[in-house]
Formats: sequence, C-alpha cells, structure tokens
Amino acid sequence: MKSIFSYVVLFFIVISLKIHAQTTYDSNLSNEQIEKKIDENSNNPIKMWKLINFYIQKSKKNFDNEALFYAYRYASITSKYPLNIKYADSALVTAKKSKIKKIVLDAYLNRGNINMAEEFYQKALDDILVANKLSQEAGNDYIFNKTIYYIAQNKIYLGQYEDAAKELRICLNFFKDNLQNKTPLGKNYEVYYIYSLMSLIDSQTKLSKFNENKILLKEAFNYLEENKLQQYIPYFISSEGTNAYYAKDYETAISKLSEAIRLYNDQWQHNTEIFYLGLSYWHVGKKKLAIKYLEEIDKHYEKTKKLDPQFRSAYEILIKYYNSTGNTEKQLEYINKLMVLDRSYEKNYKYLYGRIVKEYDTKKLIAEKNRIEYTLKTQRVFFIVLFILFLGGFLYFGFRIHKEKQTYKKRFEEIIAQQNKLSSTEKLSGDSAQYEGQQKFDYDFYNKIPGLNPIFVENILNQLAIFEHENKFLDPQVSQKSLSEDLGTNSTYFSKIINTYKGKNFVLYISDLRLDYIIDHLKNDVKYINKDVKELAAIAGFSNTENFSDHFRRKFDLKPSVFIKMLKDNM
Repeated sequence: MKSIFSYVVLFFIVISLKIHAQTTYDSNLSNEQIEKKIDENSNNPIKMWKLINFYIQKSKKNFDNEALFYAYRYASITSKYPLNIKYADSALVTAKKSKIKKIVLDAYLNRGNINMAEEFYQKALDDILVANKLSQEAGNDYIFNKTIYYIAQNKIYLGQYEDAAKELRICLNFFKDNLQNKTPLGKNYEVYYIYSLMSLIDSQTKLSKFNENKILLKEAFNYLEENKLQQYIPYFISSEGTNAYYAKDYETAISKLSEAIRLYNDQWQHNTEIFYLGLSYWHVGKKKLAIKYLEEIDKHYEKTKKLDPQFRSAYEILIKYYNSTGNTEKQLEYINKLMVLDRSYEKNYKYLYGRIVKEYDTKKLIAEKNRIEYTLKTQRVFFIVLFILFLGGFLYFGFRIHKEKQTYKKRFEEIIAQQNKLSSTEKLSGDSAQYEGQQKFDYDFYNKIPGLNPIFVENILNQLAIFEHENKFLDPQVSQKSLSEDLGTNSTYFSKIINTYKGKNFVLYISDLRLDYIIDHLKNDVKYINKDVKELAAIAGFSNTENFSDHFRRKFDLKPSVFIKMLKDNM
C-alpha cells in the first residue's frame, strides 16, 4: 500500500513538472530559441531541466521527431548515469523513427560520446565508427568531422598522441573554416572548433611541442575575447598550466592551474587541474601539499569507481610517499587500489592497458606487496612465474628466429633455382640464334598491339635482345626516353611494347635486368660476394643503395645483405 502511494505521489510530481514547464514558457518559442535558452542556463541545472522537459513535451505534442531527438540529446548530455544512457538510447530510437539520415548519424555519435564518458569504450567506439561510416556514405561533413574528433579522443585514451594530433588537425580546420556559417538546428561549429583546439593543444603538450602550442593558445584567447566566450577561458588557462608542467616550469604550472580553478564557474569536478597541481608541488619539493591534491584524485575514484588512465601515476606517488614515511598500511592500501585499477584497465580496454607508462609495473607491485606482507611463499611463486615467462619468451623468440631462418633458406633456394633456370633459357636462346633466319615470321606474336606494324615490333624486340645481351642496362643514365630514341621509336610506342612483351613497365624491366645480372655475378664470381651493398648497387647501375635494396626486396622478397650472407654460408 505504501509503495502504491509513493508511485501516485511521484506521478503527480512528474505531471506537475510537465504542466509547470508548459505554462512557464511560451509555446511559440522556436526550437532554436529553446536550445539557446538551454545553453544560456547551463550553470543553472534546475532551470535548464525545466527547459529540456518543456522541449521534450513540445516536440511530442507537435509529433516533431527531429526536435524530439535534439531534446533527448540535451537530456542525455546533462543527466547522470544511468539516465544519460537511457536518454541516448531514446534519442537513437527517435532518430530512426524520423528516417532523417543526418540525425540518425548524430544519434549514434551522441550515444558513443555518452558511453565514452562512462568508460564503456568498446560500445562507444562501435557507435562512433557506425556514425563515421554512415556520415561518409551520406556526405555529411559535419558529423564526419565530429566522428574524427571523438576517434581522436579514443586515441588519446590509448596514449597515441601523435595519431590523435593528426586527426584533430583535420577536424579543427573543418570547424574553423565553417565558423562564419549560420548555425542551423543541431550544428555547432563554434563549440567543436573550441573543443578541437583545446584537445590538440593538450595532445601536443604530451609530445613536447610547446612552441607550436604558443601559437594555438594565442589563437584561442584571441577568438574567445573577440566573441565574448569567457566561460571557455579557464580551460585554456589550464592548458597553459599543463603545457608549463611538461616543460618542467613547475612554478608557472602551479600559477596557471590555480588560476583556472578559481575562474571555473560550472558544476564539474576539474580533476585534471587537481592532478597536475599535485604533480607540480611534488616536483618543487612540497610533498605534503602534493599528497593532499593527489588524495583528492583517490577520493574521486572512491566515489565514482572510475579513473582516467592519465591519473594513474597519482597512486604511484602516493605509494612512494607512504613508503618513505614508513606508513605500510597506507602504502598497502594504495598498492591494492592500483592493482585493482590495472586489472580494470586490462579487462575493459586491453589496447589501452599496454600503452600506459608506469613507474610501478604489475610485477613490481606484487613484489612490493609481498615484501610488506612478509609472505616468502608468494615471493617464490613470483620468481617462478617470472622464470617461466622468461623461458617462454626465450623459446618463443627462438622459435621465431628458427622459422625466419627456414623461410630465408627456402626463399634463397628458390632464387638460386630461378637464376639457374634463367641461365639455361638464355643459353638455349643463344644456341638457337643461328637458326633465326630459317624460322618463319610469327605474325600473330608480333601483332599484339593494335596500330603497330608487326615488323616494326619485331625490329624493336630484336634490338632489345641486343641491348640485354650487351648489358647496356647497366648504364645508370639509361631512361625510357633515351632508349626509345636509340631504338628509333617514340616513348609512347616503346612503352606499349615493353608492357606487352615484357609484362612490366620500363622501370621494373630495367631494374629486373640489373638484379638478374648482379645475382648471376654473385653466384659465379667470388670477388662480388665480398663487396658491400653500396658497391653492388653502383655496379648494377642503380642510382643509390636504397633504390637497389627496395627493388631487391620487391623481386626476391629478401634483403640483399641476407642473400649475400646465405650465399657465403653455402659456398
């Protein structure tokens, strides 16, 4: 009975909120006006939610699925777990009902963004990649570039800052180029320009590109001042702080990060600033103050059971600090937490786990835990496991080396057999040359190229045979143009003949002749074996060693140095 009464009360509260929302706001407000009011009240959750509820009810009343999607999207962005996931699902269902491609794309992207914020990385990436694919098919540049932004965020989580920076430059340029466009419903070039700029600066900070960041920070502050976007300024001041931290200017880092925290005027917990303040104080020797900041990171983890991998080193410092003070209880507490976090990282996103830079790896943590707990038995197990892993690694790499040698040997034997066959063919061709005058002209063979006289083709091929026999291909200056002129034809006809009768283009034709020549000499003349690759490249007529090696690997699937070594071993 009490439960039924509670549901009835809740029902009337929801109804009253809806009626209040409908009566408080003018139903003639356009969707764009409603969204603008929601954005303006982002720091007033109660008023903002009244507007969102009003937006939802108005859209339902008007059977406007497009507007309802945008209303649900606002609800998903501003609510907490698990409501944010439910609203994101509702937004996707509504978008599909509308059958409007652009909002279906946006719905997938929105749910991916929400899942990423909740650290459901696999689900997030699935949705983002769907949006990326559909946006390419639909030619929706706006959603496509938003997906690039979120893919970059995944790369940042993976620690792939160089790749992330490349992606961010692409979407940054797109949003920047469209800043002057009038913002239609559901598009906000300005916000994603600012987000991309902020994320690019932070990525480049990790890559120590401090001078490039000075230019980007100047661009950011100028734009925010000119467009009166004061709410974003603290974020870029924070970027200045992290930039200073990685440049080892810890005093500036402390100043900028502290200023950013003072200027923030929102409901978010700014762990990034707290974390880097802790690290900065640690580096300037104020260890007790550093620990207070880093313990705030631990409090956040205790409350949410979530922690961005970039904050992992907070626990390493806490472990180190309490080890130095002799507080083994605290030390053990943080070791256990760090081990739980590492297992979580490995389970939920193993690709990320392998890229986290750690001061204490898992084995070290286990060894330290054993030392504290004085468990000699566990220590012995640890060393046995370590030995097994070492032995396993040794056997694995030994097997790989053996397999690689077998592959090389097989390939070497194939090359030698191929060259022996080639030598035999050339000998037979030479022996049969004396009978050429008695052979009947093969009209069909020389008539493969439309528009070219078969007799002309035969003449060119005969000249090519002489060219090959006299090893004129060793001339490093030989080119398609020069050889075609020597043979009395033009480059176009000559190219057709080479492609048709040699089965390859001119560059590969010349390169293969040179390679066969050098292989034959390596095999039959011992003085060539003792020459280095650079000398062999010059003898064969290649312009440089790299060009020679590239073509050698292309034709024989083996490095020239490996082939020479195996040739020596088989002598």
